[in-house]
Amino acid sequence: MTHPNLLALDRHFAAAPAFVFGLWSHPALVSAWWGPDAFHLRSCEIDFRPGGNWRFHMVSPQREHWIGGTYHQIAPEERLMFSYRFPEFGVQSIVSLAFAAEGQGTRLRFLQTGFPNEDHFTGHKGGWTATLSILEDLILKLNGIGSVYPTLPPAKVSSVAEDLMEARRRHDEDMKRNA
Repeated sequence: MTHPNLLALDRHFAAAPAFVFGLWSHPALVSAWWGPDAFHLRSCEIDFRPGGNWRFHMVSPQREHWIGGTYHQIAPEERLMFSYRFPEFGVQSIVSLAFAAEGQGTRLRFLQTGFPNEDHFTGHKGGWTATLSILEDLILKLNGIGSVYPTLPPAKVSSVAEDLMEARRRHDEDMKRNA
Protein backbone atom coordinates (compact mmCIF):
# COMPACT_ATOMS: atom_id res chain seq x y z
CA MET A 1 0.00 0.00 0.00
CA THR A 2 1.28 3.45 -0.88
CA HIS A 3 1.68 5.95 1.94
CA PRO A 4 -1.03 8.65 1.59
CA ASN A 5 1.65 11.32 1.23
CA LEU A 6 3.60 9.63 -1.57
CA LEU A 7 1.85 9.00 -4.87
CA ALA A 8 3.84 6.59 -7.05
CA LEU A 9 2.69 5.66 -10.55
CA ASP A 10 4.51 3.55 -13.10
CA ARG A 11 3.56 3.63 -16.79
CA HIS A 12 4.94 2.34 -20.06
CA PHE A 13 4.54 4.45 -23.21
CA ALA A 14 4.99 3.29 -26.81
CA ALA A 15 7.51 5.99 -27.71
CA ALA A 16 11.18 6.79 -27.13
CA PRO A 17 12.18 8.71 -23.97
CA ALA A 18 13.07 11.82 -25.99
CA PHE A 19 9.55 11.91 -27.45
CA VAL A 20 7.73 11.29 -24.15
CA PHE A 21 9.93 13.82 -22.35
CA GLY A 22 9.31 16.37 -25.10
CA LEU A 23 5.54 16.15 -24.58
CA TRP A 24 6.07 17.79 -21.14
CA SER A 25 8.13 20.71 -22.49
CA HIS A 26 5.99 23.02 -24.64
CA PRO A 27 2.55 24.62 -24.10
CA ALA A 28 1.08 23.39 -27.40
CA LEU A 29 2.16 19.83 -26.63
CA VAL A 30 1.08 19.82 -22.97
CA SER A 31 -2.28 21.34 -23.92
CA ALA A 32 -2.97 18.33 -26.14
CA TRP A 33 -3.10 15.88 -23.22
CA TRP A 34 -3.03 17.55 -19.78
CA GLY A 35 -5.99 17.17 -17.47
CA PRO A 36 -8.13 14.37 -16.14
CA ASP A 37 -11.47 13.33 -17.63
CA ALA A 38 -13.61 16.26 -18.85
CA PHE A 39 -10.85 18.84 -18.19
CA HIS A 40 -8.68 20.68 -20.69
CA LEU A 41 -6.28 23.59 -20.44
CA ARG A 42 -7.72 27.00 -21.24
CA SER A 43 -4.27 28.50 -20.81
CA CYS A 44 -0.85 26.92 -20.52
CA GLU A 45 2.24 28.97 -19.66
CA ILE A 46 5.59 27.17 -19.54
CA ASP A 47 9.07 28.58 -18.97
CA PHE A 48 10.83 25.24 -19.44
CA ARG A 49 14.16 25.72 -17.66
CA PRO A 50 15.39 25.13 -14.11
CA GLY A 51 13.93 27.97 -12.06
CA GLY A 52 11.28 28.65 -14.72
CA ASN A 53 7.62 28.68 -13.79
CA TRP A 54 4.58 26.97 -15.21
CA ARG A 55 0.93 27.94 -14.77
CA PHE A 56 -2.16 26.19 -16.15
CA HIS A 57 -5.83 27.13 -16.13
CA MET A 58 -7.63 23.78 -16.11
CA VAL A 59 -11.37 23.84 -16.94
CA SER A 60 -14.28 21.43 -17.28
CA PRO A 61 -17.97 22.15 -17.90
CA GLN A 62 -18.54 22.26 -14.12
CA ARG A 63 -15.28 23.55 -12.63
CA GLU A 64 -12.07 25.41 -13.20
CA HIS A 65 -8.76 25.37 -11.35
CA TRP A 66 -5.46 27.23 -11.50
CA ILE A 67 -2.34 25.19 -10.84
CA GLY A 68 1.31 26.07 -11.17
CA GLY A 69 4.82 25.61 -9.96
CA THR A 70 8.52 25.93 -10.65
CA TYR A 71 10.83 23.60 -12.57
CA HIS A 72 13.65 22.41 -10.32
CA GLN A 73 15.42 19.82 -12.45
CA ILE A 74 15.35 19.20 -16.19
CA ALA A 75 17.54 16.41 -17.57
CA PRO A 76 16.30 15.77 -21.12
CA GLU A 77 15.09 12.21 -21.73
CA GLU A 78 15.90 11.25 -18.11
CA ARG A 79 14.32 13.34 -15.37
CA LEU A 80 11.93 16.18 -14.71
CA MET A 81 11.18 17.62 -11.27
CA PHE A 82 8.87 20.52 -10.46
CA SER A 83 6.83 21.98 -7.66
CA TYR A 84 3.08 21.62 -7.97
CA ARG A 85 0.90 24.21 -6.28
CA PHE A 86 -2.87 23.92 -6.18
CA PRO A 87 -3.75 27.01 -4.09
CA GLU A 88 -7.49 26.41 -4.09
CA PHE A 89 -6.99 23.26 -1.99
CA GLY A 90 -3.77 24.14 -0.17
CA VAL A 91 -1.72 21.52 -2.00
CA GLN A 92 2.00 22.30 -2.29
CA SER A 93 3.87 19.29 -3.51
CA ILE A 94 6.80 18.08 -5.57
CA VAL A 95 6.45 15.98 -8.73
CA SER A 96 9.36 13.90 -9.97
CA LEU A 97 9.35 12.05 -13.30
CA ALA A 98 11.98 9.51 -14.33
CA PHE A 99 12.09 8.49 -18.01
CA ALA A 100 13.91 5.28 -18.99
CA ALA A 101 14.15 3.39 -22.26
CA GLU A 102 12.42 0.04 -21.98
CA GLY A 103 11.97 -2.22 -24.95
CA GLN A 104 10.57 -0.17 -27.82
CA GLY A 105 9.22 2.50 -25.48
CA THR A 106 9.63 4.44 -22.26
CA ARG A 107 9.07 3.53 -18.64
CA LEU A 108 7.80 6.59 -16.75
CA ARG A 109 8.11 6.55 -12.99
CA PHE A 110 5.99 9.28 -11.43
CA LEU A 111 6.27 10.44 -7.79
CA GLN A 112 4.32 13.21 -6.08
CA THR A 113 4.72 14.12 -2.42
CA GLY A 114 3.29 16.76 -0.12
CA PHE A 115 -0.44 16.05 0.20
CA PRO A 116 -2.12 17.74 3.17
CA ASN A 117 -4.42 14.73 3.73
CA GLU A 118 -5.60 11.43 2.28
CA ASP A 119 -8.49 13.03 0.36
CA HIS A 120 -6.03 15.12 -1.67
CA PHE A 121 -3.85 12.06 -2.22
CA THR A 122 -6.88 10.12 -3.53
CA GLY A 123 -8.00 13.00 -5.75
CA HIS A 124 -4.56 13.46 -7.28
CA LYS A 125 -4.16 9.71 -7.78
CA GLY A 126 -7.37 9.64 -9.82
CA GLY A 127 -6.45 12.81 -11.69
CA TRP A 128 -2.93 11.72 -12.60
CA THR A 129 -4.05 8.20 -13.53
CA ALA A 130 -6.61 9.64 -15.95
CA THR A 131 -4.17 12.25 -17.29
CA LEU A 132 -1.45 9.67 -17.96
CA SER A 133 -4.05 7.50 -19.72
CA ILE A 134 -4.86 10.45 -22.00
CA LEU A 135 -1.12 10.90 -22.67
CA GLU A 136 -0.80 7.20 -23.46
CA ASP A 137 -3.77 7.35 -25.82
CA LEU A 138 -2.32 10.41 -27.57
CA ILE A 139 1.02 8.64 -28.08
CA LEU A 140 -0.74 5.57 -29.48
CA LYS A 141 -2.75 7.75 -31.86
CA LEU A 142 0.39 9.55 -33.01
CA ASN A 143 1.80 6.07 -33.75
CA GLY A 144 -1.27 5.33 -35.89
CA ILE A 145 -3.08 3.08 -33.38
CA GLY A 146 -5.51 3.61 -30.55
CA SER A 147 -8.25 6.17 -30.34
CA VAL A 148 -8.19 9.88 -29.75
CA TYR A 149 -9.29 10.37 -26.18
CA PRO A 150 -12.66 12.17 -26.06
CA THR A 151 -11.48 15.06 -23.88
CA LEU A 152 -8.61 16.42 -25.95
CA PRO A 153 -8.75 20.22 -25.83
CA PRO A 154 -9.52 22.42 -28.81
CA ALA A 155 -6.55 23.29 -31.00
CA LYS A 156 -5.05 26.74 -30.65
CA VAL A 157 -2.12 27.69 -32.81
CA SER A 158 0.12 24.73 -33.48
CA SER A 159 -0.27 22.47 -36.47
CA VAL A 160 0.18 19.48 -34.11
CA ALA A 161 -2.87 20.57 -32.12
CA GLU A 162 -4.80 21.22 -35.34
CA ASP A 163 -3.93 17.73 -36.62
CA LEU A 164 -5.05 16.19 -33.33
CA MET A 165 -8.36 18.01 -33.43
CA GLU A 166 -8.98 16.97 -37.03
CA ALA A 167 -8.26 13.36 -36.04
CA ARG A 168 -10.67 13.70 -33.14
CA ARG A 169 -13.38 15.17 -35.39
CA ARG A 170 -13.01 12.28 -37.83
CA HIS A 171 -13.06 9.80 -34.94
CA ASP A 172 -16.24 11.33 -33.51
CA GLU A 173 -17.92 11.25 -36.92
CA ASP A 174 -16.96 7.58 -37.38
CA MET A 175 -18.32 6.75 -33.93
CA LYS A 176 -21.65 8.44 -34.75
CA ARG A 177 -21.93 6.63 -38.09
CA ASN A 178 -21.14 3.27 -36.51
CA ALA A 179 -23.44 3.75 -33.51
